Amino acid sequence: MDNQWKLLVLLLQQIAEQKGLTQQQIAEQTGMIQSAVSRFFSLKFKPTLDTFLQVSKAIKVNFFFEDQEDKTDLNICFEKAMEQLGRRVDKLPKK
Repeated sequence: MDNQWKLLVLLLQQIAEQKGLTQQQIAEQTGMIQSAVSRFFSLKFKPTLDTFLQVSKAIKVNFFFEDQEDKTDLNICFEKAMEQLGRRVDKLPKK
């Protein structure tokens, strides 16, 4: 369980490669230096959530939650969480 982060990092690496993005381009988008991006993808250290999300944003990857039991309306949960942060004024469209 402790190594699941490696799968997520490798997934980002594969997506970046498929998009033709270089480590230098990712560095420029994140404000990191290229060697830090290289270390990120080398799996030698567990990245912080902030670093992981910065790289994800640079690669233009979104993540979604799924309720495995299908007992939760995740749109409502997301809307409420965004409202608590003061970042969501208008409601999400109902699907």
